[in-house]
Amino acid sequence: MKKLLVFTLALAMLLGMMLPAVAEGGYKIAILTGTTSQGEEEYRAAERLAVEYPDVVITDTYPDNFSSEVETTIGKLLQFAENPEVKAIIMCQAVQGATAAFTKIRETRPDILLIAGVAAEDPADIAGAADLVMGVDEINGGYQIVGTAKEWGAEVLVHYSFARHMGYETIVARYNIMKEEAELAGIELVFRDAPDPTGDAGMTGAQTFILSDVPKVMEEYAGKKVAFFTTNCGMQEPLQAAVLKEANALYPLPCCPSPFHGFPSSLELEVEPEEWGNVETYLRKMAARLNELGAINRVSTWPVGVNMSIILGGFEYAKDYIENGGERVDLAKLHEVMTKVASQSPDLTTYVDADGNNITNYFMIFFDRVDFNDYL
Repeated sequence: MKKLLVFTLALAMLLGMMLPAVAEGGYKIAILTGTTSQGEEEYRAAERLAVEYPDVVITDTYPDNFSSEVETTIGKLLQFAENPEVKAIIMCQAVQGATAAFTKIRETRPDILLIAGVAAEDPADIAGAADLVMGVDEINGGYQIVGTAKEWGAEVLVHYSFARHMGYETIVARYNIMKEEAELAGIELVFRDAPDPTGDAGMTGAQTFILSDVPKVMEEYAGKKVAFFTTNCGMQEPLQAAVLKEANALYPLPCCPSPFHGFPSSLELEVEPEEWGNVETYLRKMAARLNELGAINRVSTWPVGVNMSIILGGFEYAKDYIENGGERVDLAKLHEVMTKVASQSPDLTTYVDADGNNITNYFMIFFDRVDFNDYL
């Protein structure tokens, strides 16, 4: 409870510094996120925006078992649109149901700006339904993961995922790049089938599997350096915890890169209020802890919370559009707001699908990885 209070107060301070005042009344911005079990960063960002701007921001969450409760997710988005004051809807993560709901909303409320983050559905479909889509650059992420593993001397790279995720075009594209790059680097890529957290075993079963399987892998490849990656948010903390216990285990990147994605729990490091306004302070604390654990050269992430940035940046983008008008897809404006909320300039590129089609309103976000030696 104490950690939750600290997190909430800290994020409130961050938002106070990062977000200018929104005109009270006149319009509302609706935000739909997952619960804390699947995406705490975006949940907390939306929660605090609602606290900061109670007359403007309204929030809700989609079900934890979203893959089997698609109608519930659709219903929540349609309910937002029934409010005539709602002028923008932001959904992150945009899980199953987003495309259907946005398509339906467009039929009756063409005035609403629709923003999707970290989309789980076909890129062309969600981009056709939403005005703007943002996501982690999983394509370049594939190169980054293997490149980091190679730099650290990995001989094996383990990829944990499950059938549902391996049906996502962007995840498959990243995996294929990892396979190609691993072969070129002389690294053995191993796919390990993990339980789907939305399945019968739930998140607890998926996390338990990771904690028990990492030692098995390390025993199987005794004496070798093994890098680990998983496609699921809820599996990051147990994977980090398991890697930290194994001297030859490596963790190149979380699926949603961020200093706050699993690390506060796995490293037992609370986020102090001032660290939300100065992420470098938290990165230095992470570096010190990793150094204590002998993991300074085998763990990395991005220096910003990418999903949190999508919520905060999406809010800024929507506010500017509602108040000032302009184009619904404005790359210069998007780069401006994302740089502002992240305090770093991201690489933003449009998504090119497996058939070579350039999806001009689907933007991939990419940052350089952290070398924690720089923060000691």
